[in-house]
Formats: sequence, structure tokens, C-alpha cells
Amino acid sequence: MTTTKNPWNSYWQKGAKASFLDEKSRLQIYQMRKFWFERMEEFEPKQPIVDVGTGNGIVVEWLTEYAGEKTKKLTLMGIDSADINPPNKDLKLSGNTPYETFRLPSNKKVGTFVSHFGLEYGDVDAGLNNLFAQLKRGGSLVALVHSKESVIYLKSLAIYDFIPSAIKQLRKSVQVLQEALLKHGPGNLPKSALEAQQRLNEFARKHQRSPAFHAMNFVPATKHLLQAAASGQKDESLKVFEDYLNNITEHKGRLTTLLKATDELEGIDAIQKRVEQAGFKQVKVQQVQFPETGIVGNCIQATK
Repeated sequence: MTTTKNPWNSYWQKGAKASFLDEKSRLQIYQMRKFWFERMEEFEPKQPIVDVGTGNGIVVEWLTEYAGEKTKKLTLMGIDSADINPPNKDLKLSGNTPYETFRLPSNKKVGTFVSHFGLEYGDVDAGLNNLFAQLKRGGSLVALVHSKESVIYLKSLAIYDFIPSAIKQLRKSVQVLQEALLKHGPGNLPKSALEAQQRLNEFARKHQRSPAFHAMNFVPATKHLLQAAASGQKDESLKVFEDYLNNITEHKGRLTTLLKATDELEGIDAIQKRVEQAGFKQVKVQQVQFPETGIVGNCIQATK
């Protein structure tokens, strides 16, 4: 995957802490953090520990907290093929580093590879072969990967399917209404703008119960830019429109990688076979489900 076309570059560059988790996802953050604490409790991880597809380092941060709470010394680092921008500069993270070709300096070996929705975004077979080669004998791989049954995949698919309709409304209705408000003001709209307003209202009513529609923040964004246009704030209105359209387009790019990666990874049996073909032993692939939020993916555990 080339970094120049990696749709995750801008996401991490904006300082995001994790994929599919934001400040509103406190329960999910707690659950994911607990998941990784439990994985570390299951065995004594060999050092160093390398997080594959680290993004801006949320798992490295969690495992640093784990080490602090358990008074253990863990040597931690993270790698990602994208151009990252971690908010926590104390973490040892490396962007532009595909795991398919990753090496530690001086031919040193890795004790434990971990990954939180990372393996599936690269060339899985080449990546697994390389991880196996870079592991110490007795070292481990622990990875959480997407599955078609997961809430993340299903929500992402719904949003992906909805995006073309949202973009069409932005172009055919919102932009028409915006231009009319800027030109004529709210009290003297031409027929074309009134029709655009009607289409927009019908669109919002039609999808008012759709989680994908609400997840896209379509109503807040369009309200903001149209209110700015109505009050004559041209630069503000145009900027919100452009930013929102760009965000949707970038989000579609990221969703495309998620859906493609999950489709190519296939199910539990196929994953287990691919991990075993790379040379790993004691391979276990299990579905991960949290009582409050449902299925989140599959967990791969294997040793060398």
C-alpha cells in the first residue's frame, strides 16, 4: 500500500487517537482497553512488543498504561504504513513502515506482535510471512481483525452505501439553496431554491430513522452552512460546504479499505489456514463480542 495514496494519511495527520473510536465512544474505548489488558494477562509477552497498524498509537498507549498498573517493564513500539501524527510524542511510533517489510535494526527479533485492526489493511499473506520471520522462537502474535459479522463492519457498510445519496443531495439541493441564499437572501428565494429546499426536507424526513444518516452529521453540517449563507457569511458557508464534502470523500476512501480488507480476509477458518500456512503454531481464531456493543471482530492468537 503506497503512502501517497493511503486514505488514512489525512485521518492520522489530523491527530485522531484511534480508528472507529472517538470521544463519544467511551464504552467502546473502555472495552477495547480491557480486551488488550486481558490479552497481556493471558501470557508473559516476550520483548520487544510491536503493534502492527498502530495508527497514532492507541494500543501502545494502552499497553504502556498496563505496564504501569502492573509494575512491569514493557518495550513497546508501533508501526503503520500511513503517515502518522501521534498526539502523544513520548510513544515510540513509526509511520510509513509497512509491516510486510518491517525489520528491527541489527537483525534483532521481535518478541510479540500485536495488532488492532491492522493486519487486514496490508498484504496479509506477505505480512504474516514477514511477521513469522521477524519473531523470536516462542514469540507470539495477537491480532484483532475485522469480520463481516462485526458492528463496525455493518455500520461502515451502511454508511458507505449511503454516501452517494448524501453527495447527490449536497450537489443538487444544498448547493443550489446555498447559492440562492447568498445571492438573494432568505426572503426572496427563486423557485429553483424553494424546490431545492423541499427536496432537502424530503430527504431528511425519509432518512430520519437511519443510523447511517445520523452518523454522517448531515443535518448539523448543512444547517450550519445554510444559516451562514442566510446571514451573508459567504466565506464561512463555502468553507463548511467544502470541508464537509472533503470529509465525506475521505471517509468513503477509508471505508473502502475497511470493506475490501474484511472481504479479502474472509471467515475464521480461512484466517486460521492463512496463519498456519505462514508457519505459526497453536493458532486460535475466535470471535470477540462485548455484551453491551456486540461483535467487534475476530482475535488471532498464534506462536512461533
